Amino acid sequence: MEHKKVVKFLEIKGLLYIILSIIELVLLIIMNFVEFNIDTDPIFLHEFIYSADIIPLSGTFLWLFVIISVVFYLFLGLFLNRKVTKENIESEALAKFIIVMGMILLIGGFVKMNYLVLLGKTKISTISGSIRLQAALYDFDVTEFYPAVFWVLFISVNTYIIISGLVVTAVGIKYTLLLEQEKTLKEKSIRK
Repeated sequence: MEHKKVVKFLEIKGLLYIILSIIELVLLIIMNFVEFNIDTDPIFLHEFIYSADIIPLSGTFLWLFVIISVVFYLFLGLFLNRKVTKENIESEALAKFIIVMGMILLIGGFVKMNYLVLLGKTKISTISGSIRLQAALYDFDVTEFYPAVFWVLFISVNTYIIISGLVVTAVGIKYTLLLEQEKTLKEKSIRK
């Protein structure tokens, strides 16, 4: 594994995180204006996600945490792209940096997935009873088709983030092992 290939790999990963985060932000903005037919009157998501009458306060916080995590991955992609392209990092420091970034991506992906799962389980109070947010998104009597697609996209992007965290960590470990192998071979050749 060459140093240039690893740097290019990180640049591509950074760009992918930037693109996916921008797409997720756009989808979150569109989701705020999705109409839900709860009871009789249609109501936008942003009208009840921020009101304590229809959804509990924990649901509002979870929605905000999802938005914050999307912004976090946008900044992480920008940082990753800028750090790799602007600075000339030595091979050993780059290998450690890759492992740390992979672990951050992995842990952040699991945390974001927990936010999405808990948000999907949040109950929306109606006059006739309550319904979970994810069930409302998938029920075409409550809302249209595209919010369900958006929800699946959020989960798919987060699954990519988790898998990507594993891949980045594996590349960092492989690069570290190759550097150690080269270092060991050089030491052996110097001793002879």
